[in-house]
Amino acid sequence: MIRETRTFPIARSAIRIYLSMCCLNLGAWAQSATVPTTPQSPETAEVAKPVQPKAGPKYFDLRYDEDFSYLDGPSDSYKADFFDPIKNIDLGDDWRLTLGGEMRFRLEAETNKAFGATEPAQDTFTLYRYMLHADLRFKKLFRVFAQGIAAFDEDRDLAPRPTDEDEWDVQQLFADWRFLGEDHPLTLRVGRQEWGYGKGRLMATSDWANVRRALFDGVKLYAKGKTWDVDLWYAKPVPVQRKQRDRFDEDYDLYGAYATYKGIPGHGVDFYFFAVDDTGNNVNPNGKAGDKSTYTLGSRFWGKSEPWDYEAELAGQWGHWAGDTVQAWSWTLDGGYTLGQMPWKPRLGTGFDWASGDENPVDGKVGTFDQLFPLAHVYFGFLDLIGRQNVTAVNVNLSAWPVAERVRTAMTYHAFWLSADRDALYGTNGAPGRRDPTGRSGTEIGHELDLTLSWKIDVHSSLLLGYSHFWDSDFVINTGSSEDADLIYVQYAFKF
Repeated sequence: MIRETRTFPIARSAIRIYLSMCCLNLGAWAQSATVPTTPQSPETAEVAKPVQPKAGPKYFDLRYDEDFSYLDGPSDSYKADFFDPIKNIDLGDDWRLTLGGEMRFRLEAETNKAFGATEPAQDTFTLYRYMLHADLRFKKLFRVFAQGIAAFDEDRDLAPRPTDEDEWDVQQLFADWRFLGEDHPLTLRVGRQEWGYGKGRLMATSDWANVRRALFDGVKLYAKGKTWDVDLWYAKPVPVQRKQRDRFDEDYDLYGAYATYKGIPGHGVDFYFFAVDDTGNNVNPNGKAGDKSTYTLGSRFWGKSEPWDYEAELAGQWGHWAGDTVQAWSWTLDGGYTLGQMPWKPRLGTGFDWASGDENPVDGKVGTFDQLFPLAHVYFGFLDLIGRQNVTAVNVNLSAWPVAERVRTAMTYHAFWLSADRDALYGTNGAPGRRDPTGRSGTEIGHELDLTLSWKIDVHSSLLLGYSHFWDSDFVINTGSSEDADLIYVQYAFKF
């Protein structure tokens, strides 16, 4: 249902995004003019050595991984950038300071995100996010990283979402210490920090959310070597509070380890262990409330052998929840074939995801897999209707690069089923939704089509456009209101 009273807020948001893009596109200033070169003769071309690309700014999902030490080299050894003066600032006595940030704006128009169970059925709104950080380092021995966030939503008529707004809060604040010396990779990290491991199926920052998730207050001991990366930690998650300062969950303890073996050329193997001790008296899938102590053990193997790429992941869970025994599983297969010799370099891929559900709510066992802190957005559709719990999902995807390294188009078709027909359909936040205790509503949830176009305007700016549609199937139709869902979005981001 579209109402005329929303015309002006929508237009105002669109104009604001447009003006912000025009004003913030400072990255174009940083691009050096191309110097014409003299055509080479065939003789010269044969002996010419390939030109190594110069270093330049690279921005990552985890901003604390960025390295601007190349600015210590001669000016002709790297690409000059407009923001170089605030990167790797020499403070004397081996102290260096790097400043940076991000501005992001997204306009979303969603319809029937709850399968038609909420009013208004259609809502158009804008999300704004501003982030600033400072990275202070002393040689390789000591470091303090601080990051602030201001995130807002505007013109949203539906119920507010926790991950849409966080007014002027501390996103990250931690210290690193190489206590065995700067030449030893073992590092102790203490404070508030973002985490992301593997492909994010169990632990990810979820950058799609206006307020990034997988945020923890804790202690981590880690080391990065030539063939192994190893992390050990103890932490508490930090839930987002819209109108209050974020603080850790006192009832929830998370500890574990993550190791990556890099000794196989072109391949990698992850091994991980997550332990959860939650005294928050939460209700399990069998309807019982109580403490939860669960353990997740898993491994991931991935690699690339031109033109193929492939990945497999397996995880098992055990423990106790409210007196019931936990026995759950999850596994994934994913792969693709890239036609590298064709224009646009198209890649055709497919994936399979399975996470167990609870077959019998009265047998004293919990069979529903706990997704922990996942990146469901990429693997289960951009509409964010389904989480990695009690789900069987298949996808077929096609992507291409109309403009190499700058413009990427993608189309993904998903199909979803319940793994256990008497268990619930779970959302991306892990909360149970619709359920048929008799199992008579079937297992087919529905199908989703995602279309995206991403444009890397320059090293700083990017534009993302997308459309998603969900078709309801038997389970949704038989358990309540049933309306197909739609999502249209335009996002502009600027990093510096």
